[in-house]
Amino acid sequence: MSMGIYLFCLTPASPLRSITGTGIDGEQPLFIEVVGDVAAVLSEVNLNDFSGPAAQEKLEDLAWVAPRAFRHEEVVMAAMEHGPVLPVRFGTVFSSLTAVAEPLRQRQDVLRKFFQDTAGKKEWTIKGYVNLPQARARVAAERLAAEKDQLAELSPGKRYFLEQKIKGAVDKATSSWIKGMGEEIGKYARETSVGFSECRLQSREVTGRDEEMFFHGALLVPDGSVAVLERMTDDWNKHHAAQGLQIDLYGPWPPYHFAPAL
Repeated sequence: MSMGIYLFCLTPASPLRSITGTGIDGEQPLFIEVVGDVAAVLSEVNLNDFSGPAAQEKLEDLAWVAPRAFRHEEVVMAAMEHGPVLPVRFGTVFSSLTAVAEPLRQRQDVLRKFFQDTAGKKEWTIKGYVNLPQARARVAAERLAAEKDQLAELSPGKRYFLEQKIKGAVDKATSSWIKGMGEEIGKYARETSVGFSECRLQSREVTGRDEEMFFHGALLVPDGSVAVLERMTDDWNKHHAAQGLQIDLYGPWPPYHFAPAL
């Protein structure tokens, strides 16, 4: 069996000098390699699991990937309990400790700055959902109410055509209104964070929800501001629930969306 080195994450060398547990295979122990001011959380791994034709088949098998990806996340979260952490993508494997250490030596300044910038902060995710039928019905009702007097003065035939024209504009108006709601969420999200990253919207097949996702953002939030963010989220939902809107807050996570490219 040819063994390689699996990298989970990077942290400041102090205070994380040791770690317990096993790697993604549940067998090889975790260990720390300190390079300058940076500690790398590592374990040995079978290289054949990540390189070659057999590896490709495994990496396309959700039953094989899922428990290992979950273990990867567990290790990163455990390291985060000790201080700032730079999470590394699942499946990052090196041929040797030397191969791990060299890029870390070259990027000490970048890593030190990242750990300074993220100390006492965590990533939180906000996802916004809209009940489209409810939102469309609300917009249509508002449009028809605004034209109530004009509609009352028209003959039945002309009134019918104007009603259809109004309803035809509802989808466009609904999209514009939802966009405005997303901008409103983004504004308050930035007010409660020191960093914001717009994320890709997810389909209903991915979220498993009937509602459509219309907002998805990652926030870098100081630990002392979390209570404010949670309160603002609750207040926003209370105010907009009748409009078919809801936002959900998830976290805390390692700062995946704010990590420097290495």
